[in-house]
Amino acid sequence: MSLAALMVLLLMVAAPLTAQDPSRTLVSGTTISDTMGPDRTALTYVFDAAVGSSATLVADSMLGSELNVLLADSNGNEIASARHNAADGHTRIDGAPLAAGGRYLAFVYFAAGSSTAATSVDISLDIGQIDASAGDADAASTAVDVPGQLLLAAGIEVSLNWIGAADLNLQVRDPSGETLYWDSRTTNNGGEFGFDANGFCQVISPSPIETATWQPGFLPAGSYEVLVFYREACDSAVGSVAFSVQVRVDGALSGTIGGTLSPPSPGQDSVYVSRFVIAGDGAATVSPGGVYPDSSLTRLPSGFNIGSNIPLPISRDVPVTGAITNESPYVTYSFAGVSGDVISLDMQAIGPNLDTLLQIVDSTGAVVNVNDDGVGTTNSSISNARLLNSGTYTIIATRYGKEIGGTEGQFQLTLSGLSGDLSPDLTALELPQGDIEVTLVWGTSADLQLLVRDPVGGVVFDDVPLSNSGGILQEAGNVNCIPAASGAPVSYIYWPVGRMRPGTYEVEVWYQNTCVEQPPAVEFTLVIEVRGQQIAVERRFPLPNQRFVTNFTILPDATATRGEGGFIDGGSNSLPWQDESFSAPEIASGETVSGTITPSNSFDVYSFQGAAGDTVTIRMSATTSALDANLYLISPSFLEIAANDDGDPVLLGTSGRSTDAIISEVVLPENGPYTVIATRFGTRFGGTIGNYSLTLEQS
Repeated sequence: MSLAALMVLLLMVAAPLTAQDPSRTLVSGTTISDTMGPDRTALTYVFDAAVGSSATLVADSMLGSELNVLLADSNGNEIASARHNAADGHTRIDGAPLAAGGRYLAFVYFAAGSSTAATSVDISLDIGQIDASAGDADAASTAVDVPGQLLLAAGIEVSLNWIGAADLNLQVRDPSGETLYWDSRTTNNGGEFGFDANGFCQVISPSPIETATWQPGFLPAGSYEVLVFYREACDSAVGSVAFSVQVRVDGALSGTIGGTLSPPSPGQDSVYVSRFVIAGDGAATVSPGGVYPDSSLTRLPSGFNIGSNIPLPISRDVPVTGAITNESPYVTYSFAGVSGDVISLDMQAIGPNLDTLLQIVDSTGAVVNVNDDGVGTTNSSISNARLLNSGTYTIIATRYGKEIGGTEGQFQLTLSGLSGDLSPDLTALELPQGDIEVTLVWGTSADLQLLVRDPVGGVVFDDVPLSNSGGILQEAGNVNCIPAASGAPVSYIYWPVGRMRPGTYEVEVWYQNTCVEQPPAVEFTLVIEVRGQQIAVERRFPLPNQRFVTNFTILPDATATRGEGGFIDGGSNSLPWQDESFSAPEIASGETVSGTITPSNSFDVYSFQGAAGDTVTIRMSATTSALDANLYLISPSFLEIAANDDGDPVLLGTSGRSTDAIISEVVLPENGPYTVIATRFGTRFGGTIGNYSLTLEQS
């Protein structure tokens, strides 16, 4: 029996116990002896405790069977759990804080893989009181109090310092849920934001500084989150920027946070996350944080492991509550899913300043869906997510920043089925199987185009639903903003059994149209399978008109490997061409050179000497039909001054193909060595390969 199924049964058994069964009631300071075995693999008990209490539970098997213990409130929400400790043979929950008075549940069950032979079991309970003055860190792991107010005669100051012509932004979220930054300059509790240093690169300071201050008076104690954003470089020569953040509480320097941020990629954030905590006595603790790029949203919380995680069961349409704190930055739940099911999740913060984040993890431990912020809110929701496989799924309820974040609070989580007016026919959608299967799913009304290019250059997408190599577009979600007939949008391209061709395939996801005036954030999942083996799962967050490209290669023995994947908005920045430019072979005007783009060589670099005012034309023509040529021209100052993917047919002439590239009649801005990058559509993420010829014309 799966753990999820076991926990559901435990809760079903626990419900009638509230009607009182003396043999199932634990009493503090006493031990109950019971039996377990093949026909009785779990035990359930109840006990009552007063608000502010703590519970210690110990379970021992007389035959040494490995046990698990779980403590929950009367609604089945997990408070604490423990696994068998091989070192001392006990299973022990020690001093778990009980946030409210009332009835609690205790579950004892065999650990996975343990012997279930008949054995006697002793379980004991000890109820104590939490000593708040001792600063018990565990007390905050399951409950968050509304922030208290402290009288701080010198207030609070958070200052950001850096050196360089770059626009960095400071943002501080206080424990009551209010935020200070350049576009939110005051709070209701006396907070003020100072000058937006280097703002929009309009006025550059040699020593920029930004400050968030709270005036002297009664100010909230609790957890403050500090974020540093790298908005943009104000000079092409500026790259990564080192910064420091100083935190002063009541006039004293409480600590310094230091880090380095790189310039943001197009459409992505470059952000550093950290926090400081003001205790009830006014003492402040500053915690180091870390860089938290957008890709971190799909990273699992530190310490999470699908093999050792003990999630709570969650039923559809039955809200559960929990709490996120600095000590316990995530809570997990599980449910059984069936391939084709469509589910929705809603995570609402109850308080005080929690910025929620949701992840769905499949039975292999892969993140298959995630949401940080819903439309116009920091709450999280995943709407109409289609499950691609049957099995046990884990929901991770956490916060922005996860273990390095600083927001805390209670939340309510609800798992449901289809939402809105989507067709329930989606649950019955039967996709044909093939040797190659590429599936794209997302949960909004946006038009995302899925395209797959085969090894000989043939494409399959909504305009070309069938390729000569046998590729078929079976489903195309939200094409031309027409909602998919199947409900939640799904796009599916496959090659039937027996039609698989060895070689390199390219996969592109293009966010074509938002389809609504105020579009919600789009999150897609791309799954690539070859002969039933899942070789790639990509979870991404595109902006309108962004293109995500990846590739995979099938060898003659039918084994498959995947290549890199990423957004291609960055142009030449997505290629590590700088080091090669210093030793690049020179090409003269009128000269034609040849080269080859391969899976292991995604670009070649050439150089020529140019003078300001010169005019150049560069042509890159594929001599192998599959290659989709792409050109970049880089100035002596390392600036990309021209680029072309698909050339103008008039300029390419009758001998050129539409996928050849031409940079035509560019006037050079300065003297010095210029760099030519010969590559392919998608640069290092693309999948087309083949031979090419390159010609330079300079006048």
